[in-house]
Amino acid sequence: MKKTTVKRSETNALRPFVHLHTHTEYSLLDGIGKISQLVDKSIADGMPGMAITDHANMFGVREFVEFVESRNRELGTSFKPIIGCEVYVARRGKDKQDERDDWGGHHLILLAKNATGYRNLVKIVSNSWLEGYYGRPRTDKADLERYHEGLICCSACIGGEVAQHILNGCLNEAEKAAKWYQSIFGEDYYLELQRHKATTERANHETYKLEEKANSQLHKIAKKLGIKLVCANDAHFVNEEDAEVQDTLLCINWGKKADDQNRLIFSKQEWLKTTAEMNELFGDIPEALESTIEIFNKVEHYSINDEPHIPTPTLPEGIDEVEYLARLAFEGAYERYGKPLSAGIKERLKAELRIINSHRYAPLVLMWHEIVSAARNLGAKMGKDRGFAKSSLLLYTLGITQNRLAEFGEAFYDYINHKQGLPALELEFDKEGRERVLKWIVERYGEQSVANIVSRNVFTAKTAAAGGIRAEKLVGVLRKMDIHSCGVAICEGDISRRIPLAWVESAEYKDAVIVTQYGGESLLRIGIPVLYFLTANILHDDGEEDSE
Repeated sequence: MKKTTVKRSETNALRPFVHLHTHTEYSLLDGIGKISQLVDKSIADGMPGMAITDHANMFGVREFVEFVESRNRELGTSFKPIIGCEVYVARRGKDKQDERDDWGGHHLILLAKNATGYRNLVKIVSNSWLEGYYGRPRTDKADLERYHEGLICCSACIGGEVAQHILNGCLNEAEKAAKWYQSIFGEDYYLELQRHKATTERANHETYKLEEKANSQLHKIAKKLGIKLVCANDAHFVNEEDAEVQDTLLCINWGKKADDQNRLIFSKQEWLKTTAEMNELFGDIPEALESTIEIFNKVEHYSINDEPHIPTPTLPEGIDEVEYLARLAFEGAYERYGKPLSAGIKERLKAELRIINSHRYAPLVLMWHEIVSAARNLGAKMGKDRGFAKSSLLLYTLGITQNRLAEFGEAFYDYINHKQGLPALELEFDKEGRERVLKWIVERYGEQSVANIVSRNVFTAKTAAAGGIRAEKLVGVLRKMDIHSCGVAICEGDISRRIPLAWVESAEYKDAVIVTQYGGESLLRIGIPVLYFLTANILHDDGEEDSE
């Protein structure tokens, strides 16, 4: 893989620096930094790249990568996006969920340095939600040992295991923990230094004292064990003046009043500091600045896109997907138009089959056919056709749509040819039929292969005002993650190995629901099939209408 490398400074000028511990608005309890603003500020400052490391999730990864790619094309730059996560490490193992110490866990920074590391990070994060959730999504040392390949590890803030042992006076335990991480990650393990000295009265002044206490021992452990130091600012917002907005978000998310003396408050130093500001902060420890560049140089340029992961269709013996799709299409055409087919219908059908096969979408269309056929067998009532499917003769002859037109337009060709990633199909069902179809899909493809799709819920002027606060700067900031009203992802094999998953609370389902951490369009671009099952008012045979 190609690498973009940056040389260490050999003069008294500013030493290059890269942010490797950065929280975006996807750190839902305490982050307000929009990815676009964080990236643009880093580029403007001359940084060669940056990492995002949201709390226990990868919700923002696709947006991050895609925004950086668009900026690089626009500006002609080679800014490197570093994919990471600040995970919580269960103290006794993620299977333990019965003591106070099991709640949450120690902080740890993980950065993917190549495609293998990315896939392992996805699995660690997915497991932390699906297997380890207790207070927070938690990983454990067993998973870190199992999925460590391709990952760079930093000891994180004073919430990290090594720092916590130091602050609790357990120096032997601190050294023991550092040795364990070093044994797993080798030269890719770094001890992280932070300095957040508050400069305003209404801020957390204790954090800096604790950091300095931890830092002094981290220096000693680093020297004794031969572990390199790295500095970070644990950024939670973009600019210094955003500190008050971030503080307001903390009040909202923790249900506290601004004047509550016992509430969580930050040092207000956690903005995305410039290279100059980080040099001023850590100029006395140049090797910690240099380590950020060393880590940056370790990270390869790799793609997180993949080949389509479409479930294998059920085929008659001795026939492949392409042949079977053509057979079904022509059999359906004979039923609808009779024999022989007109020259126009025959040529149009062949042309649509050619374009589908040129993109290797035959398995995808067969999956659609299989689902719609099952829906009809289950007695589900289908509504009107939507999207590109309305202009497809192929989908009509397969019975996927009911749109019988005298002339089929060009929308089908345009959509398939210009769509970035897999095409998505929209289907309308009555409410009860929709539930039956979704249940059938889970039974057919396997629970491990199906997930609801996540969606964003942002602050509006109304929701901000409802909390008795000014709306201006929080409008548009991510409030929480929701479940998409109708989107479902269906994947070949274990979907948690392809993309990160999470739990989202659902009033509709009266329980937490497994969702993808990437949105629908992002899933399509990385080869995960997506279907949208809409609930519609559909007339039944008795003339009665379903409600929404």
